[in-house]
Amino acid sequence: MKTIRFRTQLLLYFWLILIIALFLPALHLYRTMESEIIQEATDNAFTQLDFVSWMLSGQPPFDGDAELDQWVTALGENLKYRITLISWGGRVIADSDVDYSGLSAMDSHAEREEFIGTVQKGKSSSVRYSTTLDRNLIYAAQAVNISPYNKVVLRVAMPLSRVEARLGAIADRFWLILGLVLALTGILNYILARNLENPIRQITQATRRIGGGDYNERIDIAAPVEFDELSSCINDMTDKIRRHIEKIDQQKNEFEAVFEGMQEGVMLLDQSGHIKASNNALALIARCMPTCHGHRPMEVFLNPEIQKACDDVLAGKNHIQLKAAIDAQTIYEVNVVRIPSGGAVAVFHDISDLVHLEKVRQDFVANVSHELRTPLTSIKGYAETLLDPKMRSMETMDAFLGTILKNANQMSNIVNDLLELTKLQSRDRPALVLTEINAAACFAAAEETCRIISREKNIRLVNQMPEIIPVVAEENALVMIFRNLLDNAIRHSDAGTTITAGVSDVDGMATFAVEDEGPGIPLRHQKRIFERFYRIDRERSRALGGTGLGLAICRHATKAMGGDIWVESPPPGKTKGSVFFVTLKKANRK
Repeated sequence: MKTIRFRTQLLLYFWLILIIALFLPALHLYRTMESEIIQEATDNAFTQLDFVSWMLSGQPPFDGDAELDQWVTALGENLKYRITLISWGGRVIADSDVDYSGLSAMDSHAEREEFIGTVQKGKSSSVRYSTTLDRNLIYAAQAVNISPYNKVVLRVAMPLSRVEARLGAIADRFWLILGLVLALTGILNYILARNLENPIRQITQATRRIGGGDYNERIDIAAPVEFDELSSCINDMTDKIRRHIEKIDQQKNEFEAVFEGMQEGVMLLDQSGHIKASNNALALIARCMPTCHGHRPMEVFLNPEIQKACDDVLAGKNHIQLKAAIDAQTIYEVNVVRIPSGGAVAVFHDISDLVHLEKVRQDFVANVSHELRTPLTSIKGYAETLLDPKMRSMETMDAFLGTILKNANQMSNIVNDLLELTKLQSRDRPALVLTEINAAACFAAAEETCRIISREKNIRLVNQMPEIIPVVAEENALVMIFRNLLDNAIRHSDAGTTITAGVSDVDGMATFAVEDEGPGIPLRHQKRIFERFYRIDRERSRALGGTGLGLAICRHATKAMGGDIWVESPPPGKTKGSVFFVTLKKANRK
């Protein structure tokens, strides 16, 4: 827009305003008239439809489709519009514009808008393009009874050509009027712009002199009131420059406040490599209160890597990034960047948490490797033994293959649980869709899954929950939580014991409890059992078939649904056993 002259911009704005002011009302009027004209044509189509229906009702029974099509064709030729009879199933029986021999090739009309509306309401209409006649038509249809077909759909179709012609004439007149208005505004714009450009030119010359340092320049021109105000503003510019300088100083102070308030440490080095400026965060990092100025980086950080990076950047390198440990607990990512005019700037970003997370990731990989190594070693050893011809007795093979299958199943369970846990922890996964569900049904589904292993160990499952417990949760996730809790309780309980499940209402939250009579969980382990691969007794847990991931999955799934999970061991008033609690938000039912 800067390269376009003022008068051209003014003309474009005028035209834009006129187009908006004229086009939107005209478009509304056009749409209204179009709707009314089409409605008028539709009403006429229904009138013709009633006429054809009346004539059809007075006809004697037709002797087959051919005679009916002949009558419809003759009537359509006289009335000058299309008449169609459609069976209640959508097959075209007769059509005035299609030969009788071509009726069988026509598509079913069961999906046509007017047919569906007639079947539902007895009468309907639509406006659409006809592929058979290659033009836009108004369709009107109604249900009629004729012998021997009983109930059929009678449809008439009238062309929209007259309607479109009327609308086209209205549009042509609108564009003609719009063109005349734009031409007239173009002439008026030329006259107005010429009267405005002269004072603008004088003001431009004066402001150039003021910008060059001539603050004694004053603008005094004969122009409209608006230019008088502009002249007064420019004449006051000299006094305002001083205020602007004060404002710049204020902004400088604000920038310094932001600089000092940054959490990242920042230091500016001069060309000789000494600290020229720094913020409070850097002073805290380097512990050089009250000031670090005038010192070399080695003097305040006692870190040769930071000093070398600064020296290399001052010597010509554009950018160096490194990780530096200021102390045993704190690690910083240091970015040193060369300043083209001389010197360098170094930014210290605390990445201690990121390093900790990386260590957690490494520990996770080590745990996975450890968990998979034992079954892999067992599978490899038994497989190698089976390769020995001396060991291929049927009993030995069955026992070894059973052991291999058991360890393979253990590995499969670990991988499946890892995938499920990864999905729950992934930031890119879709959020759980929380809806109102019946938690009692979810528990019943989990109980049914675990019933086989409970019977094998002769463990009794006691469900004290009511039949309906409305909660806000995701059904599959809740079933998985209950299944893991029941599975753990069964695996770690002795034969002949009882597992009890119940629910209570606390502050609008449904608190589910799964209690077993197992050996219990020592207090020092209770906070860590929800971590991945954490086991109280690693060998016993692996022998029972656990993966070490079930409770971690339960924790992440419960958190994702806005709930909580914890354990109490032993339960209040008892000396052994454990009770796991899960809380979920209750659904508000009116």
